[in-house]
Amino acid sequence: MTRSGRVLLFGFLACVLTAVACGGSAPAEEEAMEVDAGPAPPSAAAVAAANRLSSQLGDDVRLVPTVRGLAEIGYEQPTARRDGNFIVTRFRVKNLAENAIAGLQVDEFWFDSDGNTVTGDSVRFREPVLRDQVVDIELRVPRDPAMDRSNYEFSHQNGDIKATLFDEIEDPEEEEGDGDQP
Repeated sequence: MTRSGRVLLFGFLACVLTAVACGGSAPAEEEAMEVDAGPAPPSAAAVAAANRLSSQLGDDVRLVPTVRGLAEIGYEQPTARRDGNFIVTRFRVKNLAENAIAGLQVDEFWFDSDGNTVTGDSVRFREPVLRDQVVDIELRVPRDPAMDRSNYEFSHQNGDIKATLFDEIEDPEEEEGDGDQP
């Protein structure tokens, strides 16, 4: 094979490889149409599973979409008071996320003056906290003379929480028909 033949063969192979490597993308109009399509409808298996679950739960239960990933809440400044041998901390939390928050959990940690953990408490809501719903939180920890300061951590079943401190949150709405709330 002559030198010019090798150069032509090498040039031809380079063109073929370039065409194969760059030819896999869809035209720009098709990509734009795919983006505007919106969320895909649920699969038939997912709809069937949701129907089975709702039939097992009963007629008075409704399924709600929940937040996946970062959820946003607002909370009041916690107030702590002494109740016997316990420190009771109370505050309100409001769901600011677009959907319900499943498994909202609030952890309280108390530290001594050196920054060592002394004690703590945790509360978790089994039912989803709906959009704009206000819930009251009560945390009880045993009193310890070494307690200096506290810290609060918020999380939920499907991710993290972005918490914003509010000056005041309105009273939670009373549900009609339920006279004895815990």
